[in-house]
Amino acid sequence: MLKKTTNSYLFQCVVLFLFLTSLFSQANAEWSAPLLQNHPLVGKIYSLDDQAYITEKTLITDLQKSHYVLVGEKHDNEDHHRLELQLLESLLNKPHTRVVFEMLTDEQQSNIALLSSTDSKDQIHRKLSWNDKGWPWKDYAPLIHNSLLKGANISAGNINRATIKQIYQQKNNDTLFNETPFKTLKNIPEVAKKQILNQVFESHCQLMPKAQLAPMMTIQLTRDASMANAMLIGKEPSILIAGSFHTQKNIGVPLHLRQVTKQTTKTVLLAEVRKNQLQPEDYASLSEADYIWFTPKQVEKDYCASLRDKHKS
Repeated sequence: MLKKTTNSYLFQCVVLFLFLTSLFSQANAEWSAPLLQNHPLVGKIYSLDDQAYITEKTLITDLQKSHYVLVGEKHDNEDHHRLELQLLESLLNKPHTRVVFEMLTDEQQSNIALLSSTDSKDQIHRKLSWNDKGWPWKDYAPLIHNSLLKGANISAGNINRATIKQIYQQKNNDTLFNETPFKTLKNIPEVAKKQILNQVFESHCQLMPKAQLAPMMTIQLTRDASMANAMLIGKEPSILIAGSFHTQKNIGVPLHLRQVTKQTTKTVLLAEVRKNQLQPEDYASLSEADYIWFTPKQVEKDYCASLRDKHKS
C-alpha cells in the first residue's frame, strides 16, 4: 500500500513538473532574443507619466489619442520588430495614416510612389532598391508590407549619402539649413547639442576627439529634422519607426516636431533589459520617453572591441 501511494505521489510530481515546464516554455516561446528572458521586467510596459505598469490594450488606447507616435528600436533585436508589427496592426486603423521609416532615404521617395497594396514582399524589396547591407530586409519587410495592406502612406525619413557628405565636409551648410526640412536645426538648445555630441563620442568608442565629431552631431540633428519633416507631411496621424536615439524626447525628432506643431506626440521606447537594472527608471526618464516596453537582450557583444584593436594597430 505504501509503495502504491509513493508511486502515485511521484507520478503527480512528474505531471506537475511537466505542466510547469510547459508553461515556462510557452512564456518564453514568444521571445526571439535569447538573453535575460527571465528578467523580471521582460514583457512589461511601463508608463513613465503614470509611474505604473500598463497593459498593451491601455498602451494602444493611449497611443490612438496621439497624432504623432514615435517607436524607438534597437535595430538588431528581432523582438523589437515583432512588437513594432503589433503596434502597426493596432494603430493603422485610420485610412492614410503615415508611417515614416528611418531605414528609407529621401532618394527612395520616388520608389515608394511605385508601391501597391497588392505587391509581395519581394516586389516591394525590388521597387524600393532596398539597402540590405544597412538594414536586413527580413526585419523590415513585414512592417512595410503590413503598412501597405492597411492603406497607410509610407514616407522616407532619412537623408541621402550626398547630403551626409556635404554636411561632413561643411560645404554650403548654411544654404542647406535654410531649406524647409532642416530649418528647425537653428533652434535646437545647446544642452541638447552637447548631449548628442556626448552620445556620438560614446558610439565612436571614445576613440576620436569630440571636436572632430562635431560634423557627426550635425548629421544626427539633420537626420532628426528630416524625419520630423516627413512626419509633418499632410494632416493625417503619423508613426515613426527609428532607432531609439532618434526618438528621444529631449534630443531627437520630438525636439523638431515641437517647433512646428502643437499636436500630441508620444514616444514608445523598446528597451532591452540589463542584468542588474530592475527598475523602469533605470532605463529612461519622462524627459526621454513616455512608455517603455521591455524585451530580452539579443546579443552580448562589445561593439567597441574591434574598433579599439584597429585603433591600436
